[in-house]
Order: sequence, then C-alpha cells, then structure tokens
Amino acid sequence: MNSSKRIYDYVVVLKNNHKKNIEKTGWLFAILSLILQAISIYYSPSIFTPYYFFIISLLLVISIVLDAKKKKKIRFGLMLIIAGIGIIICAILPVAIGLLLILAGLSEKHLLLNREIGFSEKEIKENGLFGKTIQWKELNQVLIKDDILTIDFKNNKLIQQHTDDEEDEDYEAGEEEFNAYCRNRIGFKE
Repeated sequence: MNSSKRIYDYVVVLKNNHKKNIEKTGWLFAILSLILQAISIYYSPSIFTPYYFFIISLLLVISIVLDAKKKKKIRFGLMLIIAGIGIIICAILPVAIGLLLILAGLSEKHLLLNREIGFSEKEIKENGLFGKTIQWKELNQVLIKDDILTIDFKNNKLIQQHTDDEEDEDYEAGEEEFNAYCRNRIGFKE
C-alpha cells in the first residue's frame, strides 16, 4: 500500500470478488470491438487502416484465448485500447465508442487490484482513489478470524470481508499478533 509514502505496521489484503465479472465484461467488450471494427471495414473497404487495427485486435483476442486455455491470467486492456484507437482513427463510427473502449482498457488494471487496508498507530487507511481514513477512536473492535477481517464501528457500522490468502506467506503476521495490535490501538487513549 503506497498512499502518501506512509509506512504501515500491518497491511491486510482483501479479496477482489469482482474479477470474474470483470473478465466476462472484457470478453463482451472484445467481441463487440471486433464487430465494430468489422463494420468499419464493411463501410469503407478501400481504406486499409481499419484492416490493420482489426488484425492486431484479432491477434490479441487469440492470444487472450490461448492464455485462458493455459489457465494464465488474462487481460483485455491492451486489446481494448488498440481497438478504441482503431475506431477513433477510422472515423466511421462515433469517436465516443472508441473513447469508451480506451477508458475500459485503461481502467481494467485498477479494477483488478485487491483492496488493501493499512494499519498504523495513528489511523487505518484504505488504498485507492477514494480511500477512506479511519481513526482508531471510531472503532469498537478490529480483528481477523478464519481469514475474515471484521471492523466494528462505534456507530454500529460493520465491515466484514475475506482476506486474500494468495499473498506471500513470508510477510504475513499471525491472526493473534494482528488482533493483539488492534486491541492495543483501540484501548490506547491519546
């Protein structure tokens, strides 16, 4: 977690439960972009630029299919960006369609990131563009049990989410150590 270059005593990585939906949306956008590029070719067969972008996009989709068959992580970002640029340059379809594909390609990486929460003596900070900062005095309890992070607020708000157990085991602290740290911070009076 690297927001404002602050060092945290503990960083808890939470599972991203949206990865399958993002992948399905990526497939949908990939097929849609190929169809849109084929339409550009159909309406202007004498212009060669749409052919180049279509071939590059098709090769990238084939590469993504091969990666999926090999059970590798698949990414649609580059393909969507190239397809979007192709649609914008060919100027047969509205520029907004190309811009939307580029935006989807650029946002994929951010959407696939796991959520991280950093715990320091002063505060709890969530990563991301709009990451929240939580003060210890706002909390009744923070603990990890059975790979579930629970944050219990004094205003009766409760957050519970599974932690990501795929992270590097060398850097993980035990649940007891983390829970003792949180009990100590909540009990600490400034």
